[in-house]
Amino acid sequence: MIYILSASIQSGKTTSLINWSDSRKDVFGILTPVINGKRVFMNADTKEQFPMEATGEEEVLVVGRFVFSKAGFDQAIQIIRDSITKEGWLVIDEIGPLELEGKGFYTIINEILILRKNKTILVVRKGMVEKVKDCFMINATEVNSIDEI
Repeated sequence: MIYILSASIQSGKTTSLINWSDSRKDVFGILTPVINGKRVFMNADTKEQFPMEATGEEEVLVVGRFVFSKAGFDQAIQIIRDSITKEGWLVIDEIGPLELEGKGFYTIINEILILRKNKTILVVRKGMVEKVKDCFMINATEVNSIDEI
């Protein structure tokens, strides 16, 4: 089953996923907490953190006012790719405007939808769920809290 965890911006989606995954050994993929005012990628399994926001590098991904590190995204995508066939939960936090433009996690999400049929959580902010479902042609169960899974 594929779940879409959806709630408003800054409502605690990532924090609830971090708390939920802390006591588990079966959660893989990427979380995107804000640490010291900056959004970072976090390996859901190892808790390793690395930059999501661009910091002076040449290759970047831009959506709206946000400038992301292409190297950071490449590293996050590899972590997700390595997790696709693992037993347990696969989390991708979060899918938004970048992916709707065919960037960011767009390609790896399509790979996941082909290769993985269960225990997948996609984080999408409220108001974008239908756009994400349409873009990726997915039939997912929408939940507002990790407790609903």
